[in-house]
Amino acid sequence: MSNEIELKFQINQSDIEQLQNYLNQWVCCDEAEFSSQQHLVSQLNLTNTYYDTEDHFLRLNGCGLRIRTTETEQSKCFEITLKSKGNSVGGLHERIEINQPLPNDKLDLSVLPKEALPNGLTQLRPLFTTNFKRQTWLISFANSEIEVALDLGQITSNGQSMPIQEVELEIKQGNKQDLLNFAIELSRFNLHLFSQSKASRGYRLLDNLTLTPTIFSSQIEQDLAGLLNFWQQNEEYALANNDLIFYKQLLIQINEILINQNLQIEPEFKQWQMAIPFIDSIKQFAYCEVNNKFKLLLMAEINKK
Repeated sequence: MSNEIELKFQINQSDIEQLQNYLNQWVCCDEAEFSSQQHLVSQLNLTNTYYDTEDHFLRLNGCGLRIRTTETEQSKCFEITLKSKGNSVGGLHERIEINQPLPNDKLDLSVLPKEALPNGLTQLRPLFTTNFKRQTWLISFANSEIEVALDLGQITSNGQSMPIQEVELEIKQGNKQDLLNFAIELSRFNLHLFSQSKASRGYRLLDNLTLTPTIFSSQIEQDLAGLLNFWQQNEEYALANNDLIFYKQLLIQINEILINQNLQIEPEFKQWQMAIPFIDSIKQFAYCEVNNKFKLLLMAEINKK
C-alpha cells in the first residue's frame, strides 16, 4: 500500500520534443554528478484493463480497479492495482493505491487485502482499456526524486476511443512543495494542468457522457482549493466545447474572487490578469505558461497551510 501523489498535465504535440530534450539533458547531468548506476530513463508499453460491476459499484464507492500489462524489450509483467478516490486539487491528485504482481493478465482479487474492497461487491467485468507508450525520467530535484512520465496512446470502449497525450509528475521520494516547484520549472513547455484521470475518461467514454460545467457555490469564495477545482473543471469544459464566451466569463469571475484573497503571488498574478482581455483562443491561453504557472503557485499556497 502506498500514497500516490502526482500532478497531471496535457501537452501539445508540438511541445513534446522540446520537453523530451530538456528532461534527457537533466538526467544526463544527474548521472554525471551522482555517478548513478540506476536506470533513470525508461520506455514501456502499457496495456490496462479496468474492471467494475455493471452498475459501477466500485466507482460509486470511490475505487478504481485495473490489471496492467507492462512490456519492455526484455520483459513482460502483470500487476493488479486498486486505487481509492483520495483528494484532488486542480491537477494535483493524492490517493492510496495497492499494487500486487500477478502471473498473467487474469483478474484475481485474492491477492488484495479483503478489507480494501467495499462490502457488497458482485460480479466484475472488463469495461474499457487504455493502451499507451510511456517514457519516464527519474529526476533529482531539491530534496526529492520525481518521476516524469510522458504517455501517448488511447482509451478504448464500446468501439470508440479518445487520445492520451499527457505528462504525469509523481513523487517517488520527497515532498509536495518540491513537486510543485519542479512543475513550475516545466510550465515553460505549455503543460496544461488536467484534473481527469484515465479511468474517469474511460467511464465517460463507456457511458457516452460529455463534460458538463461545474456549478458555482458561494462557499468557493472562501475556499482556495474549491476555487481551483471549479476553475480547472470549467476550463476543461470550455476546451472540450470551444466556448470562448463561457471561458472569458469564467476567468473574470475567478479574477474577482482572487482579488479579495490578499494573495502574495506577484508578479505572476498581475501577468495573468493583464493577459485576460487579450484572449482569443481557449487552448492557447489554457496551455500557456502564464496560466499554468499561476495555478501551480496557488497550489503551493494551499500546500503551505
